[in-house]
Parts: sequence; structure tokens; C-alpha cells
Amino acid sequence: MRRCIYAIAVVLVVAGCGGGKSKQASPKPVSGDLIVAAAAKSTKSGSVEADFKVSGPGVKGSGSGVFNTGASRSGQLSMKVNVRGMDVPIDSVITGNVLYMRSSVFAQLGLPANKQWIKIDLGQLAQQRGIDLSSLANTSPTPASALSYLRGSSNVREVGEESIDGVDTTHYKVTVDLEKAVSRSDSITRESLRRVIQSSGKKTLPIDVWVDGKGFVRKVQYAQSAGGKAVKVTMNLHDYGKPVTVSPPPADEVVDLMHALGQ
Repeated sequence: MRRCIYAIAVVLVVAGCGGGKSKQASPKPVSGDLIVAAAAKSTKSGSVEADFKVSGPGVKGSGSGVFNTGASRSGQLSMKVNVRGMDVPIDSVITGNVLYMRSSVFAQLGLPANKQWIKIDLGQLAQQRGIDLSSLANTSPTPASALSYLRGSSNVREVGEESIDGVDTTHYKVTVDLEKAVSRSDSITRESLRRVIQSSGKKTLPIDVWVDGKGFVRKVQYAQSAGGKAVKVTMNLHDYGKPVTVSPPPADEVVDLMHALGQ
């Protein structure tokens, strides 16, 4: 059961979507404050819709979702992924540090017929030993996580102009200082970022970022550590500020993973 859940966890950590053709010149340095400001403006919008793709060794897939970017850190995401040749549809709901997952593959894990969802408390999971789900504990598959990384933007170079989903943007290559991102984040986000540093052993993260003329982040792309392997994560972000309501699944349809594993 642990091996099955782990494979699903690797899939859920990553997501994203590609863009259009770019007009590129030699990258030129710009202030990191530009990216920090874009991340702050995007977060303050309150909500965002996102399209995802993921690609890496033995894993590929795509999906879409809606997310609150404020203090609630909630969202819902539907993906279809292929893991080691097996197609896996996955629905997930995120509320703070709690992740709920639903998939037809769970029927093979011996769950009761009326239990459609698995619940994973990421905060609780981070304190457990002997359960190798570090890739899931590192980060939630949400735009809020990517935007929190960008608070630590330091070394920034402008690559060129590019159209993303029909919107004119500027492409930047960014080196994120994760320690700086921690210092600029709220308490909940700081906890998540510290898990990233602790698990990866790295304090910097290279990210490609596309920002539109209004100062909103339209696309992010980076390599996320998942199960010891680098998986390419890309998110196309759009429709900022629309009302989003996210509720956890009915309690009688949920199995707590930590209880199921005897923790």
C-alpha cells in the first residue's frame, strides 16, 4: 500500500503547461524586486486558475484547477497522469496543510467501497519517520507554493518577450534564495518552505517566470525534487481574482492515511 501511495504522491507534487514562441536576446540582469512585486500582486489577487503539466522519469500528465492564494491556501485540482505506463485520473482538494485525494486506483488498495477520498495531513506527515512521502511533504501542488518561492528572487535575468495563452509577457530566469523567501513569508508558508530546504538540502532554486504587462505572474517553470528524481513542473496562471469556494470532502467518504498506516 505504501508503494502505491508513494507513486501517486510523486505525481501530485508536480504540474504545469507550456507557452508560445519567444523573442529572445542575450539575457540581461534586472532587479529581483520586479519578480518579488509580481509575486506579491498575484498573491493579493485572492485567487487564480491554473493549467498544469508534469514531466519526468516515468511520469507525465496534465490538469487544471482553481486556487485561493490568500491565507486559506485552499484549492481543487483534477489531473490525468501516466505513471510507469499506467493512466491515473486524480482529483485533489487542498485546505491549508491538509490534502485530500480521490482516484479510481484507490479501489486497488483495499479501501471500503464508500470511502472515495484519502486524507493526508502534511504537517503531521512531516513529523513521522519511516514513511517515505517526502516529495508530498515538500510542497502542495498549488500556485501559492510557486508564488511563495518567488518572494526570495535574487539573481534575475530578462530573457525576452513571449506570448502565453495570447497574453504578451516578459520571460525571466530567476535564482530563488529559499532562506530569503522564508524570511518574507507568513508562518504557514515558512513551515512549508523550511521543509523544502530540509528535504532537498538546497537553499537556492532556479525558476523561469513569465510576467505580463500588468505585473501578474502568467507562467512558472522549475524542477521539483520528487522521490529523489527531478520532475519538471510548469504552471500557466490566468483569471486572477475570480471567486473560488473550496470545501473538504464529506467526512464519511474520507480515510485518514496516517490512521490507515497505523501511525
